[in-house]
Amino acid sequence: MAETTPNAAATGHSGGQGRPMRDSGKERVSALNILKFAGAFVAFLIGSGYASGQEIMQFFTAYGIWSIGGLLIALVLFAWLGKVLMNYGHRHRDLGPDHMADQGFRYYCGKYFGAFLAWFIPVFLLLVCIVMTSGAGATLAQYFGLPNWVGSAGMCALVLVTNFFGFKRIVDVIGIVGPVIIVFSVVIATVAIAANPGGLAQVGEHASTFAGMANATNGAPLWALAGLLYVAYNVTGSLPFFTQTGGTACSAREAKWGGIVGGIAFIGAAILMNIALLCHIEDVAQLEVPTLFLSDLISPVISIIFAVILMGGIYSTAAPMMWTSVNRFAPEGTKRNKAVLVVFSIIIMLIVSSPLSYGQLMGIVYPYTGYIGIAFIACVIVRQIIEAYNKKKGLDVETPLFFKNKE
Repeated sequence: MAETTPNAAATGHSGGQGRPMRDSGKERVSALNILKFAGAFVAFLIGSGYASGQEIMQFFTAYGIWSIGGLLIALVLFAWLGKVLMNYGHRHRDLGPDHMADQGFRYYCGKYFGAFLAWFIPVFLLLVCIVMTSGAGATLAQYFGLPNWVGSAGMCALVLVTNFFGFKRIVDVIGIVGPVIIVFSVVIATVAIAANPGGLAQVGEHASTFAGMANATNGAPLWALAGLLYVAYNVTGSLPFFTQTGGTACSAREAKWGGIVGGIAFIGAAILMNIALLCHIEDVAQLEVPTLFLSDLISPVISIIFAVILMGGIYSTAAPMMWTSVNRFAPEGTKRNKAVLVVFSIIIMLIVSSPLSYGQLMGIVYPYTGYIGIAFIACVIVRQIIEAYNKKKGLDVETPLFFKNKE
């Protein structure tokens, strides 16, 4: 049955949104568009943590062979949540980017928790900018021997200048950088596994190595929770981008499959990289940027290329996150916007210049935010159950649970 509303009272939801736009007739589906949306999905999520291998190390590899189980959990959740959120964006493509994120948080999480997330996420994205700026310093320090602050200061300045003059077309940049990083990650991981295929079978012999590694659950061997946390902190901060991307799709099927393919590609490459790290665990366990070690197994030239690509990935993710954070507190084009941008940049450099390492910053910022993300995922699950119930009853899927038809 078509997802129509029995009367005007059932249109939209408690967030006060306008009527969702519906597709008329047979939906158009373009494989090229699906790949484009999947690429955008992957590109926005990739940053210094993923490309450097540090995220994969802390959330998965540190749990030994059980890390594969955590990655499978992440794969299923990423694909499902990508499908759900991009489909929501397509249904509400008439709202526009200025209102879609706020309404989305309120739709899935209610009036109060939704309002909290609408303000918390920009703050979280600023924290991620701090981690990524630190990652730039760690990358240049490990490969070129420069002081950490040099790479961090350079990245911070680049992001500052870009945002100072306005930054609305960053998606075009990350749409190119993200897939390139995925391809390089797959190639590097494949070669690294081939270089020591027996390393995976010997993982059980390195219990002491795993015990000394930082992990996402503060030392507890909770690999399943780590997988859930990884999805939670990533998806919650990405809702504004995912919904807006879904809003550009020509059909609901394009939006849904863009999310599904994006989730599979993102974690599929992570699974290969995780296996490669396990195969070389004694060499990479204490490195800040383990993927550079793996790329060296191919050629020093490949490492140089990958270092450049990694810096591009950091920039293409940090810049839009900074833009999102600053514009939440001061609209672009105002004097206040530029002042907030400068203040935020100074805060980033002060924290990055502290004694905390790149790995320590990631271990502080990401896991704890993930617990808030778990609550968000629970809200999405509940809302999906309500939508399924409404569809079964022949109501608009977004009809409030306790709506009563007075006709």
